[in-house]
Amino acid sequence: MKITKILLLCLFVVFAFSSCNKDEPRPNYFYKFKVNGVEKEFKASNDANIVFIEDPNSDNRFTLFTFVTGSDPNKNAVIISLRTTVAPEYGLKYEMQRTVFVNSQPTPVLTFIYLDENGKEYGATLLQSQNPGAMDNGSLTLTGLTTEGSIGRFEAVVFDLNHTGELSQRTPLNLTDGEFFIPNFVSLR
Repeated sequence: MKITKILLLCLFVVFAFSSCNKDEPRPNYFYKFKVNGVEKEFKASNDANIVFIEDPNSDNRFTLFTFVTGSDPNKNAVIISLRTTVAPEYGLKYEMQRTVFVNSQPTPVLTFIYLDENGKEYGATLLQSQNPGAMDNGSLTLTGLTTEGSIGRFEAVVFDLNHTGELSQRTPLNLTDGEFFIPNFVSLR
């Protein structure tokens, strides 16, 4: 739950710093995926972006992918965080269950948050090795880079973030066939 709050805070910080001129023509940014086999496709709003953050005091790098549409960023949104020790590489498939150490703690390389059309929160945030019964999983591949943004694919097995009880008893929601073309927003050091 702490990871969810941090990711949502980062999302709102990104929104606060975004200042796109709405009159300028922009490419057809989009994201699409299937939820348990049902196709979802969205035109990305001006608040959709990829933010690259580098910590000058450590080897950790953090990349936040924010896929939002329409006027409500809390609906039909996907937020993916990628933690690495080197700059993200294009063509490399990142898998959630690989670990990276943050403050000496094992952490998943990827975490996913999905907000459905009603704003209900789902996530894949747990390492299976540290959480018996957890089935959280996902992957991300950056497939291309243009002057306008990044292109990639993703998939995830997410769960209701408000579920209490046994991890193995959660009902999975499968995000499959995910694709995106989103602008690279900023690099922070």
